[in-house]
Amino acid sequence: MSEELALLIRRGMLLIKKTYIKKGEVVIGEYIFVKRGLFEAEAEYDIEEGVLYYLQICWLGRCYVWYNEEPDRAPPPLVVKRARKIFRELSKFSVAANAALRVLASV
Repeated sequence: MSEELALLIRRGMLLIKKTYIKKGEVVIGEYIFVKRGLFEAEAEYDIEEGVLYYLQICWLGRCYVWYNEEPDRAPPPLVVKRARKIFRELSKFSVAANAALRVLASV
């Protein structure tokens, strides 16, 4: 397996990194990372199985992690609201962000 950088945006306090996970020449997954000020989030989506494998949201040094679409603990509503807003924008060009948005809608 290999990773291929698909997108990198750095603008002031904003950083967005999108990476394709490949097996040979076939894209089997997508990883996206976003940092805006004190907010960080990352998601990994398995395209072959159509499942969000990993989601982590951090705000003010506290992190909330989802594995296989299940959170390790309940995140505060403010953190979920901020994550939904950011992932909604990213979902226009990322399947991992779109999958994260679906998971956050159930919280």
